[in-house]
Amino acid sequence: MKIVLNGLVAFALLALATPIIQAAEKSGDTKTPRAGEAFSRSGTVIKNNVDICMVTGLRWALHPENAEDVKIYPKTKHTTDVLDRAAKNKSTIRVTGTWKQTVDCHYVEISSVTIVK
Repeated sequence: MKIVLNGLVAFALLALATPIIQAAEKSGDTKTPRAGEAFSRSGTVIKNNVDICMVTGLRWALHPENAEDVKIYPKTKHTTDVLDRAAKNKSTIRVTGTWKQTVDCHYVEISSVTIVK
């Protein structure tokens, strides 16, 4: 009788914990982008004077409206110049690229950038 009761209690606890675990996994998935996923968003540019996340050249962040800042990495000199001008003039830009991941952080490697205004 004790074994059956213990089994029922264990089953009930497992049944109650399953939705909580699934919700935690879903919220974790939405916060952390996966390497290789596409990225496309617009916002203003913030320039730091120091490399972020120990990645050489990772000095910019995209500040989208009503969203968390995204670290962005320019691959070309032209992209670097566009980011510098946008940061200086406080222009809104549109960035497309792919998510990359290091041990310390996530960032977007830019494939194209255009000034919106």
